[in-house]
Amino acid sequence: MARIANFSAWIFGALSVVLKLLKISETVFEVTQKEQYNSSSDNDLENDIYRFTFNDSPAFVPGTTILLMQMTALVIVLLRWQPPASDIQGSGLGEILCSVWLMLYLVPFLKGLFGKGKYGIPLSTIFKSASLTLLFVYLSRVTI
Repeated sequence: MARIANFSAWIFGALSVVLKLLKISETVFEVTQKEQYNSSSDNDLENDIYRFTFNDSPAFVPGTTILLMQMTALVIVLLRWQPPASDIQGSGLGEILCSVWLMLYLVPFLKGLFGKGKYGIPLSTIFKSASLTLLFVYLSRVTI
């Protein structure tokens, strides 16, 4: 879980620095509520402690976007919708394995796509990530 938090923080940090250098953005701090466990039984607390919780924070958009991009790439390759490569070497097994490896790395986000309540990714975050993924796929198709 710490890797995922660092992953999202680094992406937002890099984007923030670029926007500040271009003088488009100002520094804004977001205060979030700390999670509190009100469970009376220790068994419920032990089960909840290993589950990843999501909220409307924009920190979950990069991870969800990258997961959706990898899923889209796998669908395109496996259904053979990818245009043929201009040289002899096209997409290979290594690219598929790296996409699967990255999806395994982002399993909490994959579970969050299908989760409910505080364990599910909010629809606003999914829509933002889906729109960024569609934009990236469209721009990738146009430039090929």
